[in-house]
Order: sequence, then C-alpha cells, then structure tokens
Amino acid sequence: MDSDRDSGLMYYVRGRWYKGGTTKPPPEPYHPRSHNAWHYESSPPSNDHRKDRSFPYHNQNDRVAPERVYENYQPYQNGHIGSSDWSLNGHATAIPSQAQFTHSSDTASGLGRRRLHRTLLPTGGENEKRKKEKKANALKEHDEEHAEERRQRQRDRDPVLYCKFVANYPKSAFCITLGFHIAFVVVTAILMAARYDIFPVEFLSFPMNLNEDPTRLRDLAWRLRNNETGRIRRVTTDTVRTFWNRSATVDSVILYYEIPDGNVFTKDILQEMKKLEDDIYNIPAYQNSFCQLDFNRTCIKPRSILRYFDGSLAHISSKFNDPTFGNIPTVLFEAQNNTLTRVEFQYFLGIDSEVNPNTVRSKITRSSLPMGYPLETGGERDEQRKEIETFLVNDIVPKLKDSQKSRPKGLSLFYYSFLIFRNDILSQVVWDMVLAVGSFAFIFCFIWFQTRSLWITGWAVLTIVTGFCGANLIYRIIADFRYFGFFHILAIYIILGIGADDVFVFYDTWRETAQNKYISLAHRLSDCYRRAAGTMLVTSLTTMAAFLASSVSPLLPIRSFGVFAGIMIGVNYLTVITFLPAVVVIYHIYFKKYCCCCCAAKKERPDTNTGFDYSVHNNHREKDVYSSTKTGKKKVKENIVVRFFSGPFYRFATHKVARWIIVVLFLGIFAVGLYFVTTLEAEEEQLSLYRPGTNIANALDREAKAFVPADSDRFATVYIVWGLKQRDLSECHGSDIDCTGKAVWDNSFDLNTPSAQLALKNFCNRLRNLTDAEIDRLKIRRDLLTLQAQVNCFMDNLQVFLENEENKTMNGTAIYPNELQLSLPLTERKMARFMGVHSHLYNSVPETFHRYFEIGLSYWLSAGYRLTKTADFDAFDTLLGEWNDDEFTQNVKTIPGVKYGTRLRYAAITVNLTLNPRVTGYVTGLPVMDAWENFVNDEVSRMPTPLQGGFQCTRNTWHFLKVQENLANTAITGIAIGIGIAFPLLVIATGNIIVGFLATLTMCMVTVCVVGMIPLLGWKLGVLSSLNLCLVVGLAVDYVVHLAEGYHISPHETRSGRIKDMLHHVGISVLSGACTTLGASVFMMFATIQFYVQFGVFIFSVIGFSCLFALFFFTAALSIIGPQGRFGSLGPAVDWFKDFCMGRDSSDVDCRVCHGKGFLKESQIPAVLKERNKNTF
Repeated sequence: MDSDRDSGLMYYVRGRWYKGGTTKPPPEPYHPRSHNAWHYESSPPSNDHRKDRSFPYHNQNDRVAPERVYENYQPYQNGHIGSSDWSLNGHATAIPSQAQFTHSSDTASGLGRRRLHRTLLPTGGENEKRKKEKKANALKEHDEEHAEERRQRQRDRDPVLYCKFVANYPKSAFCITLGFHIAFVVVTAILMAARYDIFPVEFLSFPMNLNEDPTRLRDLAWRLRNNETGRIRRVTTDTVRTFWNRSATVDSVILYYEIPDGNVFTKDILQEMKKLEDDIYNIPAYQNSFCQLDFNRTCIKPRSILRYFDGSLAHISSKFNDPTFGNIPTVLFEAQNNTLTRVEFQYFLGIDSEVNPNTVRSKITRSSLPMGYPLETGGERDEQRKEIETFLVNDIVPKLKDSQKSRPKGLSLFYYSFLIFRNDILSQVVWDMVLAVGSFAFIFCFIWFQTRSLWITGWAVLTIVTGFCGANLIYRIIADFRYFGFFHILAIYIILGIGADDVFVFYDTWRETAQNKYISLAHRLSDCYRRAAGTMLVTSLTTMAAFLASSVSPLLPIRSFGVFAGIMIGVNYLTVITFLPAVVVIYHIYFKKYCCCCCAAKKERPDTNTGFDYSVHNNHREKDVYSSTKTGKKKVKENIVVRFFSGPFYRFATHKVARWIIVVLFLGIFAVGLYFVTTLEAEEEQLSLYRPGTNIANALDREAKAFVPADSDRFATVYIVWGLKQRDLSECHGSDIDCTGKAVWDNSFDLNTPSAQLALKNFCNRLRNLTDAEIDRLKIRRDLLTLQAQVNCFMDNLQVFLENEENKTMNGTAIYPNELQLSLPLTERKMARFMGVHSHLYNSVPETFHRYFEIGLSYWLSAGYRLTKTADFDAFDTLLGEWNDDEFTQNVKTIPGVKYGTRLRYAAITVNLTLNPRVTGYVTGLPVMDAWENFVNDEVSRMPTPLQGGFQCTRNTWHFLKVQENLANTAITGIAIGIGIAFPLLVIATGNIIVGFLATLTMCMVTVCVVGMIPLLGWKLGVLSSLNLCLVVGLAVDYVVHLAEGYHISPHETRSGRIKDMLHHVGISVLSGACTTLGASVFMMFATIQFYVQFGVFIFSVIGFSCLFALFFFTAALSIIGPQGRFGSLGPAVDWFKDFCMGRDSSDVDCRVCHGKGFLKESQIPAVLKERNKNTF
C-alpha cells in the first residue's frame, strides 16, 4: 500500500485506499471563495459517517453545492496546492509523501474530526504548559480561519430574491411597501368615517366576567329578570309621585372628613364642615336646577351629622338642637341611643369611634349631598346625567379643591361621586395616554441617536404606528373582537419597545456588514436580511406564542389582549422585514453622506450598481461596486458598544473566575426572588383604578375600610331565588360586552300547592332561627336593634297581613265570616270565599282557574288595592315578579289597569351579610360562598318538586371572588403554558437542546424574580398583579432569545468563539432594545391610573431582569457549559431520521451527481471513482 501511495495518486475513502489515475491538473481554476471550492486543509475522514458528511462545515447549510460533490478537487502535495495529490470533497484525499507534517486531533472543537495542521513537532525542551498553549493557540487560529471562510461563503450565497429587487429598484420597493402602511391608516380612517366601530372602546367598565360560570349566569338571571315582556309593574300613589321633577336621587357627592390621629367631632371641625356644606348647598344652580326636592318642593339638606345639631330632627328629641355645637357629647350620645336615629347614626361613625355621655371621638365622618332627577330640562336619561356631571365638575369640584387647600391643619378632605369619577377617569385615561407620547418621543430620540439618521428613524417609528392600525384591522375585522379597553392601551407601550428592538436588530446588523466585502449591494443586503430576519423571527415567534397563550383565558380583557398583542408583534415583524430594507437602502444610496437627509440634493446612483447581472458569479467586492469608502482607506471603525461587548465585557463574562462569580451571584438573586414568591399573598380588596394617594383612591379606601357598617352601605346580600334558571348566553358573541342573553324560566315553579307554601314558610323559619355558629359561618348580619339575623322573607310578612286582614271590621261588623281563616296556605277554598267577599273587585273566574295564591299576593302588595305605598311594598316589590297569564289575567273592577289572576314568575328571599365586597378577597369569601351553596342546596333538595329549582346568588359578589381565583390560577397556569411553549420553540430555533435549555432556565429565573417583586413592593396577588403576570413570559423571553440565536448562528466551533461572536453581533441590539423599553416604562410610572402605574413598574422589572440575566447569567453559563461543535445539536437526530426514511446506513457515501437517492454504497465507490477519473482526465 505504501509503494502504491508513493508512486501514484491514491484516494482515501471510508478507511480504505483506492488507486486513482493520472496526476493531470484540474480542469477548473481554483477559487478560494467560490461556493464550489474545496477546503484544502481537510484530512482523511473518520469512521463517523455523520461527521464526514458534514465535514468540514459545522451545519448542513455549509455543505458544498450538491452538483459539485464529485467535481471539485484540489491538487495537494507536500502541504502545497498544485501537486499531484488531491482530494474529493472530504471523502477522498491524498496523503503527502513527506513526514514534516503531522495530523492532530481537533478534539477541542467538539467535532471529533481530524484536521491536517502545518504544525512543527514540539521539541523535547518545551514543557507541557508550552505545548498546551501552542495547541490552544493553534486551535483558536484554526477556528478563526474556518469561521471566516464560512462567513465568506455565507456572504457569497445567491442574494434573496426580495433583496435583489430592493437593491435594483429601491425607489419602487420603498413606494410599494410604504403604500401598504398608508393603506392601514387610510382604511382605518374610512371605516371610522363610515361610523364602523373599528375601535370598540370601553373605559368605563372592566368586563372581568366568567360568562360560563354559574355565579355569573345566576347573577345575570336575577339582575335582568324584569327585562322580559309580560311583566306587570305594580304602582302606588307614591310611586307616581316620585317621578316628579328632581324627586329621585341620581347621584350623591360624598364628603369624607378625616383627622388620622385626632377627633373630627370637635367644635372647630364641625364648624368647618358646616361652612363647606352650606357653601355647596347654597350654590344658586344647585338650588334652582340640581338639588333633590322633598314633597314640599324644597331642597333636601345634605345627609350629615350636622342634622343632629341644626334642629332638623328636633321633632324626635329636643336635644337635637345645638347650632353652636356647645354640647357635642350629649347630642351624639342621644343619637346613638335613640331607637329612631340609632340605625341612621351608624352611617357617620368611624370604625374606631367612641360615643359616651361625656366623650365622643371618631377619626373620620362623612356627609352626602344628593343630586335630583329627573331634571326640568327633560331629555334622555344619559343627557340629563351628562348635564348633572357638567355642573358637578364646573361648580362643585372647584369649591372642594379649594377647601382641600385651605382646610384646617390636620384635617383631610376627600370627595367622591360616580359622575365625578366617570368624568375624572376619562380625563385621566386621556392624560395617561399623553404619557405614551412621552414614551414615543423618548423612543424616537433613542432610535435617532443610535441610527444617526432622521430618515431611518422617522420611517422606522412610522412602521410601529401604522403597524398598530394594521394589527387593529386584523383584530377587529378578521378576528372579530368587539372590545378595546384599558389593557389594549398598554399594547402601545409594548409594541413601542418591541418595534424599536426589531429596528435595532436590523440596523445594527446592517452596520456590521459594512466591515465586510461583498460581491454586490444585493449580497450585502441579503446577508443582513438573512441574519436579522432570522433572529427577529425567532424572538417574534416566541413572544407571540407567549402572548397568544393568554388567549385561552375565559376573561375577555386578558383573552382579547393576548390575541391583539400577538397580532401586533406579527404585523410589526412583517413590516420591519419588508419596509425597513427599502428605507435602509435608500438611505445608503442617497443620504448617507449628508448630515440632513431632508435637505440633501438628489444623488445619482453609481452606474456599477444599475442592472447588475446576478447570474454571473464574479469576484467583484462591495468597495469596487457601490461602497462609498474609497479603496485603500481604513476600515470603518466599529461602534463603541460593539467593541465593549466583544472586548472588555466578553473577557469579563468568560473569565475563569468571574464567570463562576456571576453564576453564583445570579443564582443568589434567584434564590431571594424565590423566597419572596413564597411570601406572596392573595389580595383581599377589589380592583382600584387609581394609584394610592389620589383623591378618589383615598375616598374609596375610606368608604370600604374606615366606617362602622351601616344599613345603607353596600354589603353583600344573598338572594335565594325560585322561578329562574341560569341566564342563556349561547347566542352572545364572545367579545360583545353589551349582550345580556335571554331569560330561562323554571316553569315548574308554583306556589299554589299547600305543600309548597308551607315548605317555603318553614324555610323562612329555619333562616330566622339559625344557631350562632351557623350565623357566623354564613356571615349573616344582625339587626342593630333586635340582634336578629337580617332575613327578608315575604311569607312571614304575608302571614302577618293575612292575620290582620282576617280581623278587620266595617262599621263594627266583621268583614269576613268566622269560618274563613285567612292564613297560609292559601287554598282554593279560602280564596274563592275571599273573592266572594270582595265581589266589587273581582269578576267570576273560570273553573280551570287555579292561581289563588297570586290573588292573596296581589291583594297584600297593593294594600287591598288602595295603592298605598307600604313598608311591605318597599321591601318585596322587587323580589316578587308577576306576569300576565293570557288565560286568567283580568282587570280589577274599580281600578282600570290594575290586574289580578296573574302568574308569579319568580320569588326571592334576601339575607344580608357582613361581607364587604370591596375588602373581601377570594381566600376569605369563597368558603362563605361554598357554605351558602351547600346550605341552600341541602334545604331545597328536601322541598316539594315546584321548589327544587331554587338557587342562591349575589349581585356580583360571588362572581368577582371566582374571577379573583381564576386570575390567580391562570396567572400561574399562563406562566407554565408560556414556558412550556417557549422551551420547544427555543430548542428548535437554536437547533441545540443545551442552548434551548439554558435560555429557558434564564427565562424561568427572570419570571421568579419578577413574581418576587410583587410582595417586595408591598403588593399582593390581586387583579392587576395577576393580569401583569399573564405577560411576564412574553416579555422575559425576548433578550435571551436574541443571544441564544446569536450563539447558534455563529460560524465558530468553540464556545469561546461563539460567545464572542454572539456578543459582538447581538449585544448592542439587546442593550438598545432594553433601553428603549425601560425608558418607555418610566413614563407610565407617572400615570394616575393604578393599572398603568403597576404596569410601568412591572415592565421595568421584567425588562431589567431580562437584560441582566441574559447578558450576565446566560453568557457566563454558556462560557461554562455552552455546547461546542455539534454537541447537543438536533442535526444528527434529523439526519438519522432522514437516512432512516431513505434506507441509508453508515457505510454509504454522498453522491449528488449519481443516479438514485444521492448516496452510494461502499461497494460502488471504486467503480464510480474509476469512471469519474476516466471522464475527467
């Protein structure tokens, strides 16, 4: 074999030598940068067929062109090109005849391949350390050489078709892509002009509704019970009277007076209260147009503790007349103990108040100023409310603000009314959106600073704005979402940061290509485009996936925002990769040399660029074709940030000691964050839209926490309902917040059977006689006077009425015969005789008539059809619903329009609770809800069939507790789903399971630290925090993905080379993107709306942690365990799967010009080589 090898040309293939033919020189000239050139430093391949096939390239994209596998060769002899020995594509190689060269195993590269190095054998005098240094330097030099060659092959690839078009016709490309952006804005404007609801804005409500949850459907069923046709509206003489002008209350201005460490029940404070309330009460416009009127057509005075001093209640007690406030304890002690004023007096007392004959103390009190309705001006209800709102904002609010400034030392004044709140919240939303202009301006200036081009900055920012319009068109028309609320406004801040990040990635990559040589402008643009578009694609996909994971939430604001944000990111990506290349090329050709692109004269394009023939593979370079840099000038100096990342920062982050310190430090930060996560508590309060310290936030906080519970306060009430089923929302659009569905009646409900009446009466008795333990477990309120459970059961009052009615007389004669006992149950026999007694009211009824219970019910609520408004009417009119029965309903004889013979459609019993919905969280509230659910189900299950459809519900209390629980659960679930989606995407995008794992680990650590910030900042896991946590993965993944992708696409084989390449190419983009988003989030911290403030802090935390963990921890971790070569790569697994499908085994050899599947069996190699040599030579 040795003699054959020395005497002739031999081929080394798969561990065997094959004798070749003549040493005739190759027919084609050698081109070191050609796609088809064979790297002449390759050595005989190893037995690993996978490594051989990819050798000498580190991935499949670097393989030699398929059509040249057996056509490329390079003579090789004595280590020099041009001798008789030559190699074929790495599978056949000649062996040099002289021994001054040696083979060395490049094991440090992780490829396991053998390469031929022109390295002299070390002498015996060199120590082992010197040998290792030389070997390491040789390997590093070798890796750099191969990396540069791979980069050049990538630069010389055929340009992307779109990049060819942009390079050849930049103006056309610019105008076409700009047209799409203009179309987004024009279409939006046309739809708005056509009154299409393209922006279905809703800022007055936050529809956090679980539309499939029973608590929501029951609540809607009870709340909207009277919306169906056929209901009979009961009237009384007082009912008609209340609709006189300004006789009803449409809103109230509530004033809160507080001395945190003092007493408001002093003479000075009461006089200050009187002065302020009199000033407001005596406003002419208030007196003439807006105050609530009593029966005497005079303005009702404010509901205030001052009424116990000014003589308004002197008819109750003579002590209630002390206008000089000379005997405050006596007056207030009387109000506390008088049975006629005791309940009302609780309204004015703070929770820590003290009232006794000699001393009275309270840190806080409140007054209420009613606004009358309807107004004399008439008009629709909304128009009148708007008129009242204008008066409040223009006349009353200025006085209140002046009083806040001039109040006595130590006294705090807060105020609230719904109409003031509505006006203020809309104003604050507008103001907080103005802050987005600040964010916008900051990002504009930062992009301008980075790009040094007003041209690029202006068009780049335009893509973000128009992309918002384009995304909204898809969201509104294609996805058909009909809700746009608070959460969607935050998308403006998010897309500003993400959009700027994409701009930086593309333009930084473009600037970096200025350091290289290219065949043409199209080749330079294609090289930039491939790298930047690929990097942006990976980050956009992972971020989109994280946001779209929120689309599974049952809560509309979260679901719709997830879809909207995902669409925006996708649209932004498409606009950047289509429009920005044209913008950059226009700038490069026309404006690059000018300080002000707007003032520059039109510059002719170089002729060498026009009509460039891309079909010719020549050796032209950028500086010869279109570069503005003259030949011979120094290379363009790199950006200082780029030099920092690839120099000092790289050396620090990969230092043998520093990298371990970095890893340990960030693991410590992670541990601290994990500790605070364990201290996270659920929020016990409802959503507050205002940041703490603002007037309305303080007022709502005092209303919820600072006062003794009073009957007029909004505490939870349980409704035990019969006759209704859960509301049907099946026909409602999923994002239509105005759709209320339709009622579903329980047609089995009927109280005309004695058993049903007695069962309901017994249930009322059961509620009134609950044990103390049951009352505490069910959180039932007790009456302040009787200390009995506050249960409102119509059967009890009906029974009392019937007993009194039975004993009535007329002119000393009993109305009813002795044998008629008017008591429950109301049977047909009793009520037939009752109707006979009142024949002046009732006509005869058909024999099939059976609704006798409704006869007694109607008679009771109408006070014997005298239409007098009674206490029973006030208490039960809204709890008992009568409908027309077409077969039996008739008019009462003496009162036209008043009906009898109706059908009782629904009935309800109410129980007042001690739960304050504003300060009750799901941890405390849900056990109470479950206790009520079990109690009612157990009692109803023992009732007769007509009553077994009963259920319990509240007005939004139970439902909001379920929403809180869902938010807390879905926040954690959303993070898990986001991470679960991100991990496979990162592994696939980087093509390496180790890099994907480290990136995912970094993202998880960032998430833990962000969650740990919630208790660290004194917050709890409430509505706002849960909403923000749904976005953490989508924002935390961005920067680490940039770095992971940079590591993946690096042409280096060693981890040190890849890390340096990663920081050199991506570091500046990561830092720039982080700075823009951090800067944008700072403006949000100055907002008034609490949601925006928390979101700003949240964004700042996420981006800050993401940037730090990505640049420091991820880089240091890669320097320790980052994969080298193909270690951990998915390539071998993919190749094995392809080979398995094709029937290929390890002994087969690549052959792209052979007939068949592109490979040869080992037994076919000699024949193919012989035939090939014969044809070649």
